[in-house]
Amino acid sequence: MKGFFSIRTKFLGVMSALLMSCLVVYLLIAVSVFKTDKTELVFDLNRSMVSNLAAEIETEFKGVSDKFRLFATLSTNSSTKIFAEQVFGESSPVVFASLYRQEQSLAIKTYSDKKYSETYGLNPDFFSNTLLAARPIPFNEILKNGEYFWNASIEGGTPLIGYGRNVVIEDSKGIPTDHLAVVGYIQPDKILKILNVVKMSEVSIVDHSGQILLHSNFDWMKQAKNLNDRALFQKAKEAKVNLSVASIQDQGEEFLGAFAKTYQGQIIILSKVSKDHAFSAVTELVSRSVSFALIVITLSLLFAFLLSRSLTEPISILVHGMEKVSTGDLSTQIKVNTRDETRMLASSFNQMISDLKQSRDELQEINRELDRKVKERTLQLEIQNQAVKDAQEALLKTTRLASAGEIAGRAAHEVLNPLTGILARLSGVEKRVQNQIQPQLDLMKDIFTAWKNDHNSGGFQALAVNWQQPSQVDQSWTLWQEDMHNLDSVQEAFTQLTHNIESDTQFLINESRRIGKIVDGMRKLSRLHSDIKTYSARQLVIDCKNIMADLFMQQDIDVIESYAEGYDEVSIDRDEFIQAITNLMRNSLQAMLGKDQKHILKLSTELTDENILISISDNGSGISEEHQPKLFEKQFTTKPADEGTGLGLGISRRFIRAHGGDITFVSSTPYRETTFKILLPIKLKKQLDNNEIKEGAA
Repeated sequence: MKGFFSIRTKFLGVMSALLMSCLVVYLLIAVSVFKTDKTELVFDLNRSMVSNLAAEIETEFKGVSDKFRLFATLSTNSSTKIFAEQVFGESSPVVFASLYRQEQSLAIKTYSDKKYSETYGLNPDFFSNTLLAARPIPFNEILKNGEYFWNASIEGGTPLIGYGRNVVIEDSKGIPTDHLAVVGYIQPDKILKILNVVKMSEVSIVDHSGQILLHSNFDWMKQAKNLNDRALFQKAKEAKVNLSVASIQDQGEEFLGAFAKTYQGQIIILSKVSKDHAFSAVTELVSRSVSFALIVITLSLLFAFLLSRSLTEPISILVHGMEKVSTGDLSTQIKVNTRDETRMLASSFNQMISDLKQSRDELQEINRELDRKVKERTLQLEIQNQAVKDAQEALLKTTRLASAGEIAGRAAHEVLNPLTGILARLSGVEKRVQNQIQPQLDLMKDIFTAWKNDHNSGGFQALAVNWQQPSQVDQSWTLWQEDMHNLDSVQEAFTQLTHNIESDTQFLINESRRIGKIVDGMRKLSRLHSDIKTYSARQLVIDCKNIMADLFMQQDIDVIESYAEGYDEVSIDRDEFIQAITNLMRNSLQAMLGKDQKHILKLSTELTDENILISISDNGSGISEEHQPKLFEKQFTTKPADEGTGLGLGISRRFIRAHGGDITFVSSTPYRETTFKILLPIKLKKQLDNNEIKEGAA
């Protein structure tokens, strides 16, 4: 079977995956813990070592400094007879010292440890000539700093540290009488013993400029290397503390290091050890752990293989028996000789086969009986099927009538908005005909009647004579001027009326087309929006206000408008948008009827980065709390049957949502303010430009 894996394969695979996962997790945890512990241990060792070295150097060099001062003081005192051996003593680390005056270049007094020279076989002039030539005394630094250390180790010599200090001799009154410089060489045996104890770390003792004074590698001392550009020295130099540890990277290699400042910061002890060297034990641990794990995995897999065989062999027998049963052989019996659950499963399987065989025999008998009964029932069912078909046809007719009623109700509600505007505009036209056109016609009738009577009485000459008569309206006018003025007024009135009638006619045509589109849309039951274009949302709201203006004027409703300035282009079907907004305005108008107060409708827009919010507020009767959750439900309305169907708000919201927006109810306080908000996405200018380019290309 394609993609089939045996239980043994799965068992071995799971065991292998678990063992490997445990090994990897163990190694990761062990390496992490060991590295952390090893890092802390190395830090502690380095910190302890540099701290001890700092204390030893502080003690050693302070003693040397005191002895140098005593040597200078006693050497210039003529009343005191002193031997240099008495000042420095046998255990002193100073192997050579010389005393200089500031203005002289030759030593006025010297001290040399003869035992040291004999031990190392040095010439008598080693310090005054050989060493001085290889490592000149930095008098300028000594005079400038008061004290100064330098590396005095040379090829063929022993490790030495040069040290010099200024000594000012004062009289009994504290007045300086002499200015001396004591220069000497220190044998750092005690310090070197400590350095030699440390095998793992590289230790450097440098001055404040990075020059090596002592190093665990004597070759570095002889070469007088400078560590100024090394990361650990820079970190120690910039540190505000005298003792610290740090993990650093130097010359592409990672180190664990420590540093300590001593002798007033003039000497810095640096100790570092490579992470590779420090963590070599981790590598060894991983190697041994992997070897041990491989042995464990091999033994575990061998044990798992033997265990899986004892588990899967009875299951294979069960599978083979089930395959026979699936082919219809119900005489099969499974024999398993194990002493576990598989033997119980085999017994249950054998019992199931026996029960299946009995059930099959019973079913065959039942099937024969059923065939007979089916034939009897077939005739009855044919008769019943004819009755069901008749019932289905009746149900279909009922469903169609219900759908037609719902569509008719929806169409009637949607047509109601533009139809209301049409009726209001026609009412206005009727009033203008009665109040404006008829008086103008009566005036023209009076003028032409007077002209006709004058002409009939005496011809055009009598008509001209009467035109010269003074006007009764204005004595400065003649009847001719009065008649011409009246005819001009009539002309202006008819011109204005013609313009109004054209505007009203266009309005009626647009609203009638909108009714036609609504009816056509309801008939087709197609998508909501089919004529999507880009419009200014602010201008669309103004158009909606103009459509409802006649109704607002009839009900003495003040419309307060507040529109945000800026880019407010939206992509929408204009007619559907007008249906939705005028429906909300019509609801507001109906809510403000019947209350003796000043009626106010507020229209406003607000722009955000991606949307425009249109607010419609009125001070009508409002919406009760129990009705607010049902506002957008189908067939819900609080109006009488002749005023609403309950479809308006739901359809309006559906229109707006079809264009990516929404209509939401905000709040309602009766006779103060009831607010709805319409949210529409603003069409981005970039999208608008791209659409214009595509339309131009087309």
